[in-house]
Amino acid sequence: MKKFTGLHLLTSLLGLIFFLTLNPILIAQDVLDEKVANKDSSVLRAYKRLPILNSFRFVPSDVVPDPFISTYIKLNVGTGTVFDLKTYAKNLKGDVFDTLSGDITYVEGEVEFQFAVNDWLAFNLNAGGTGRLGTDAYTLLASGISYGSGFTLGSKIRIWQNDKMYLAGSAEYSSSTVSYYSIYNFVKQIYESGGNIDTSKNYLLTEDVLSRGFVNFHYAYAPTDWFGFLGLAGWGVGSIFNSKDKGIIRLGAAASVDFLNVNHINFPIGLQASFRYNSLSENGEDVKNVITFGLRIGYTGHKDFDIGIENTYENINYKKSDEKVKALLTSFKMRYYF
Repeated sequence: MKKFTGLHLLTSLLGLIFFLTLNPILIAQDVLDEKVANKDSSVLRAYKRLPILNSFRFVPSDVVPDPFISTYIKLNVGTGTVFDLKTYAKNLKGDVFDTLSGDITYVEGEVEFQFAVNDWLAFNLNAGGTGRLGTDAYTLLASGISYGSGFTLGSKIRIWQNDKMYLAGSAEYSSSTVSYYSIYNFVKQIYESGGNIDTSKNYLLTEDVLSRGFVNFHYAYAPTDWFGFLGLAGWGVGSIFNSKDKGIIRLGAAASVDFLNVNHINFPIGLQASFRYNSLSENGEDVKNVITFGLRIGYTGHKDFDIGIENTYENINYKKSDEKVKALLTSFKMRYYF
């Protein structure tokens, strides 16, 4: 665990150094753009609906999505580890004779586009994929190899707004295809059938198409120009891998600071701490009471985009085994506003 924690801390430190190096370059670019605009009136700046409320610029988060109506394209890439995973060593009759532990490595990537039709309505499309692989023989046999890909269609509507508060509602529909290769299940099937298996079937592979629908309320509050709060509450129906549809509750909260507006600091870096609870998994796994913690550092000094690194830590309870799984993910995130 210490090994992976140190790795993610190192990644965050490198991200901070990257921001420190990037800052003077972006400031120089803005100064140059301003000089060009002053000399030539034909150079116009497009109006961008940035996530700003009461002069505070919110740090975007995928743990607790913000309520703002804006047009942007978002790119996320990340890698993570499920560490200290408890696995049960079984014989081919299914009897457990030992308990082992190991790690699982997974990667994910996604791209999203949101289009603001006007100042109160936006539509979005998200597409991405994930992959998971055991790092040793124990987890490879017990957890197999899995990967998935899918898309999400959604819409967002502004409900109410004043100088310090913003409330919006959203609806989304997701569909994903999940593939799971299990070496253990394959060998077990051969053993139980006495070697007489149907060669037309792929006993290694199990596939399922999962669909989910959600209705959410998003809330933003900025009491000052350097601090902000995000809230999330939603309910949906989602299909579980090789199971039936079930209701899912999601609740989340996030707090962020923009040091550009903090007295005596004035540095364009934002920090955000976030929390989200899901009664069941949102990606189709047969788990319950998923708790996610997030910590993001982001650059807030440019009008066109937000870039940052977000670390998320999850506690997952698998219903079949009652085992708790800990997962740590580090992602590079970029959002460009139009």
